[in-house]
Amino acid sequence: MSQGIGRKSFLELAAASLAGLALGPLVRTASTAATSLRLAAPQRAWDKVEFAYSGAEQNFPGIGVRLPQAAGGGLCAVCSICPHMGCIFGYETDYEDVGSMIGIRLSHPVFFCGCHQSTYDPLRIDNVIHGPASRRPWLFTVHEDATGMVVTGIEAGAGIIK
Repeated sequence: MSQGIGRKSFLELAAASLAGLALGPLVRTASTAATSLRLAAPQRAWDKVEFAYSGAEQNFPGIGVRLPQAAGGGLCAVCSICPHMGCIFGYETDYEDVGSMIGIRLSHPVFFCGCHQSTYDPLRIDNVIHGPASRRPWLFTVHEDATGMVVTGIEAGAGIIK
C-alpha cells in the first residue's frame, strides 16, 4: 500500500518548484556574468593585442591598441564585430594600402572591415571614416594596472546588428 504525498507536502513542493522557475534565469545570469580578463598590454604606440572576452550572453572578439603619447596615450579597445553586417574586421598597419582602396589619405593604422570597407580610426573612434557602417565599433571597458591590460566589460548592445 502506497502512502503517496500529502496535500501540504505537495503544495510546498509546488511552491518551491515555481520559485525555482522564477529565480532560475536570475541565478543563471549571475553565474554566467562577465568576468574581467587580464592580458599583456601592447607596449609601443600602434601595437595591438587580440583577445576574446566572455560576456554574459556570448564571447566577443576584441582588439586593443596602444595609442601614441602625442594623442594622449592609453588604450583603445574595440569589439571586432563590424556593426554594419557582423563581419569580423581587423587592425591594418598597412594603412597606405587601405587609404588607396578607400580613397582617403591615412597617416596611421586603422580598423578595417574587408567585407564592405568600413574603416574606423583608433584616434577618433567615435567616427566612421569610411564605409556603410552607421556607427562606430562597440567599445570594451579597459584599464591598465601593474600587471597589464584588464578588460572589465563591453558596451551594451554589443554584437547586435540592426
